[in-house]
Amino acid sequence: MSYRPTSFMTVLINSDMESKTASSWLSPFMQNNHDTSVHAGGVIDDNAQTEAARYAVLRRLAPTIRHHLVGELQPIGMIATMFDRRLQTDAPNLSHLRENTTALGKLSRTAASTCMNLMSWLAPKSSSVTPFGSGVVDCLSLLTTEFRFRGFVIVNEITDLSVEVSTTALRSVLPAALMALSDQQSEPADFVLNADLMPHGVALSIVRQSSERSADNSPIAEYRALTWQDVRALAEAESVVFSQSADAVLLTFSKARSATHLAG
Repeated sequence: MSYRPTSFMTVLINSDMESKTASSWLSPFMQNNHDTSVHAGGVIDDNAQTEAARYAVLRRLAPTIRHHLVGELQPIGMIATMFDRRLQTDAPNLSHLRENTTALGKLSRTAASTCMNLMSWLAPKSSSVTPFGSGVVDCLSLLTTEFRFRGFVIVNEITDLSVEVSTTALRSVLPAALMALSDQQSEPADFVLNADLMPHGVALSIVRQSSERSADNSPIAEYRALTWQDVRALAEAESVVFSQSADAVLLTFSKARSATHLAG
């Protein structure tokens, strides 16, 4: 069953099923005003709010990043242990040792590449861009496991789009939006992602759908919940147009460079 609306630009924005066009969603944010935020009973500036939001997102992602890092290194340790045991024999089988050496080299190169990519979440290059579709998949790969434990399923219905966006913008705002939407939900739910190209970027919608499946849902995260204030701060910092309702989010990312053009 597809959750994609008849027209993507018609997005569900309130509980009584009223629909508005994406242009009406975007217009309040085109001014890009930077209002002072209120947090914990005090007034803090935009930069402090943005950095607090970045830290919260990374704290929430840290267990998954650690799990992925360990998963990449574990096979290397297993091959190294096998290699060592074979060397301890009176007459080591050189053919097997060569196979182990080749496997160890391949695993090491793969692990180094994966680990470097994971560490780039902590300090991405400001000029880095990523293909939109694969960038979304990278974000979801770090969220899927935690979400499933909490009774949530992310449904990615985004088709291949030949467009690139800022890596930092996508990795900051998309996870924050999904976390904020999930942190307000106490029952199992699906989060359905769709995207369409716009004249100057790409619009990504996230719609929360109630689910009847059985699940031991635990809405409490290991770190603090993400709020819409956090998402808005990150979106403004990364020039992402952001709008939300109780059950839906719309994010519009600026187009960086055409992936098709780069490939040529």
